This record gives sequence, structure tokens and C-alpha cells, in this order.
Amino acid sequence: MNYKKPLLFIATLLFSALLQATTVTSVDRILAVVNGDVILKSELENELSTIVQRLNSQGIKLPPMQTLAQQVLEKMVAEQLQIQAAEKASIIIDEPTADRALQRIAKRNKLSLAAFKKALNAQGINYLNFRENLKKEIVLEKLKIKKVENRVNVSDDEAKRLAQQLASDSADAMRQYKLGHILVPLPDGASPEEISSAKRKAVEITQNLSDGADFSQTAMEQSSGANALEGGVLDWRTTAELPTLFAKQIPQLQQQRFIGPLRSASGFHLLSLIDSREQQTTHLITLSHARHILFKNSELSSDENLKAKLEIIRERALGGESFEDLARTNSEDGSAKDGGDLGWHNPENLVPEFVKEMDKLKPGEISQVFKSRFGWHIIQLIERKQEDNTEEFLMSQARKMIRKRKISEATESWLRRLRDEAYIEYRLDDI
Repeated sequence: MNYKKPLLFIATLLFSALLQATTVTSVDRILAVVNGDVILKSELENELSTIVQRLNSQGIKLPPMQTLAQQVLEKMVAEQLQIQAAEKASIIIDEPTADRALQRIAKRNKLSLAAFKKALNAQGINYLNFRENLKKEIVLEKLKIKKVENRVNVSDDEAKRLAQQLASDSADAMRQYKLGHILVPLPDGASPEEISSAKRKAVEITQNLSDGADFSQTAMEQSSGANALEGGVLDWRTTAELPTLFAKQIPQLQQQRFIGPLRSASGFHLLSLIDSREQQTTHLITLSHARHILFKNSELSSDENLKAKLEIIRERALGGESFEDLARTNSEDGSAKDGGDLGWHNPENLVPEFVKEMDKLKPGEISQVFKSRFGWHIIQLIERKQEDNTEEFLMSQARKMIRKRKISEATESWLRRLRDEAYIEYRLDDI
């Protein structure tokens, strides 16, 4: 529940406690109370500064600062509710987990962690703030997985029906759309007055759009959707991944600049079509036929010893000895009895280290010695072939599409419940 006026006395007490317990500037104050936790003006200013920097770097025209501040505050309230839910669910990110996440990001950018810190500083981004925001993102992602994604199921019948539709009309069914979205929200169990007020606002936005207002700018200023600060953009989705209400509007959106307001349980929606693109309707995969020799990880032998032993066996194979015979007498894998033969494999079913080394080989060649989580390997590639995997691919895509739509709908419903059940007070006189 949202309380605009109550809790003033409690908020004042909380603010006094904060003044005594922390270093707060004389102009700092509480802007919102969220189930007893507070959001300070300084926190909003920090978040606002980060978002303004990002929007400017993307060349996006900023809305009036007052409007943007209110949108950012709404985002912070939603995040605070999720953080509180994560605490109740005992979801905590420790420092080693944060370190590993930072190292992965640095590696993706082809930088060491030290170089990554310097790159952030060069862009005016405080490393410690970046780290804390990353921890928060990991917490919220784990919370979403626990509260929403793990509860979403896709039946075989659902997937099969959609896969058949994709196969019969694959060009249209596989086409992806990028939509603009504006939401005027409604709480669960909205009263007639709340519905009437929300509808009036949606109609007013519709009129402004009809008069030529930019959809993306209006979304940034007026929408309560999760993507409002990104101009309301719902990134690439097929019709099967979109909410049913939205998917039904695609033919009309191809003829009109925008559509709405449309009513759903979550509120009133306005949509625009930003772009569309085709996807490949047939799917070919490259299968590989290889042999390998494996020395499993062992507490009795060091990595150095295992690697050295396998280097000797590799040299023997390069010298002309039969790879099959060497595999039978040396490999610790179950395939040893077949001369290390792994049969035909889709790379998607193999560990990344194995695929990386195998991709370097031509038929008949033997890989360098390398390590995976199973131990130390060498591979001999026998041959490759392409196979039409469209039927299996469409079944897999169908399952992913349905799951994506269900997760999106379930997430929206869950976030709405969190907010409706919350105790929130705003103090927005002079933000």
C-alpha cells in the first residue's frame, strides 16, 4: 500500500537517528520510507548522476530533471522492495562472489582487474560504487530466479504446439519485434476511482502522442514500466514471447504510429513498433567426430605430472603411433575401450574448453594438451559434417519463447504484489 502523508513522525525519528549514526550533510533528508528503510536525497542524487551520464553517452534527450528525478526515485523504491525480499529469503552475496563477477566482466572486456579499475576511473565511474551496484544486481537476479523463474514451467504439449506453429509458419512466427511501451499502472483490486484516474492519465498521454509527442521521450517521462528510463523499449521478442495482449496488436501496429490505451490487470498500456527483423527459419549444426585421451584429476598426482605424461603420449601419437591404441592403454575415460572414440557430437553438449580446442583442428590433427574440469585431454579430430537440426531447434526455441513470456508476466505480477503490500511514504516537496 502507498501512503503519501502518514509516517511523518516516524520518518523524522529515522532521520534523526541517521544524523547521529552517519555522516549526513545538512541539506540531506529522507525522500521516501519503504517498509521502514529510507531513501535519502543524496542517494537519489548519486543514482540520478549515474543515469544522466548513461543517457548522455547514448545521445538520449533528457526529460525535465524534476520528471527524471521522480522516475529514478520510483526505480529506487522498486529496487529497495526487492532487496528487502532478498534479505527475507536469505540471499546474500559475499565478497568472493563479487570478486569473481568483477573478474568475469574484466575478462569479457579483455582487461585485467587492475586495468578494468583504471578504465572505470577514466570514465568517471567510482570503482567501489560499481562494485556495490554489481552486488545488488546479482542479489536481484538470484531473487528473481528463486521467486519467479524457478516457479515457471513449460509443458511438453505447450512446446510441441508452438513448435508446430513455428514449423508451419516459421517466417512470421520467428520474426522478432522491438516495441515501445508506456504503462499507467493499477494496483491489485483497484477501486473504481483508481481505475478512472489511471484511465484519464492514459487518455491524456494518448492525446499528447496524437499531437506529435515523441513516444520514447513520453515513456521516459510518464511510464511506470520497468523499462521507462530506457525510453520504454521492450527489446527483441517474437509474438510468442510477448504478452498475448501485445502480440495481438502487431498487425495494427504495422499500420499505425502507436496503439492504446489497452487495459490489462497491471494497468493501461500504449505500444509503438520500433523495428522488426527476420530470424533464420532453418537450423544447421556442425557435428564433430573425435577421439580423445583423458587423465582425470587426481589428489595423488599434480597437474604438472599429469600434463607432462600426456605431452609424452601426444609426441608418440605425432610420431606415428596409433591414437586409438594409445587411448586404449592410457586413457582414463569410459571411451578408452573404443580407442577414445566419442562418436558424433553437437558442440553444445561438450564442455567449452573441449570445443575451443577442437575448433582449432582440421581432420586428422591432434590438439595441444589442455585442461577441463574433468582433467587433462588431447583430442584427435576425425571428421565434421553438417546436419539439419530444424525440428529439434524449433522445439527448443518454442520452449524458450513460452518460458520467456511466462517469466515476463510472472515478474510483472510479482513486482506489483510487492508494491501493493508495501508501506511507502513519499516526501517529494523539493526534489
